[in-house]
Amino acid sequence: HSEEAAALRRLNQLAKGFKAERNKAGALSLASMQVKFKFDEANTHDPTDVGFYALFETNGMVEEFMLLANQAVAEQTLRHFPCNAILRRHAPPKDAIKQFSQVLHQLGYSLDYSSSKALQQSLDAISLASRHKDPFLSQLLRIITTRYMNEAQYFCSNDFSFPEYVHYGLAMS
Repeated sequence: HSEEAAALRRLNQLAKGFKAERNKAGALSLASMQVKFKFDEANTHDPTDVGFYALFETNGMVEEFMLLANQAVAEQTLRHFPCNAILRRHAPPKDAIKQFSQVLHQLGYSLDYSSSKALQQSLDAISLASRHKDPFLSQLLRIITTRYMNEAQYFCSNDFSFPEYVHYGLAMS
């Protein structure tokens, strides 16, 4: 089992490197807590408790390799079907986040959403500036910011030019 454990540790290190590169390119770290429910299994099947799903390093490792696999498949699909590949993109946020940015400005914070990297840097700066006043503000703003993101959409490669293929939240093309 030690060989498998060593291989998994190496894969985890690679995944951390891939994530660091995406973060450097501007990938967003937004709050996305996953809720889990416990149910009365024996009788009613009604919910009996609610909590948050615990995330481990291995979750991040799997996520990074899934992103790489998806990107590789998209690249091959586009290479073989340049005019009619079905791809997925995440367009930059527009009007709603502008209003949110104005509200934050009135509270003394700056939210630059011109790129995912600028948005991530803005959220990090707000987090740093507010950590002593309100430690939960950063998490709350990340949750709210998630709500202002556009939904990812599937599209035909012929409908957009290559620069518009971008996945804003992941900072990937």
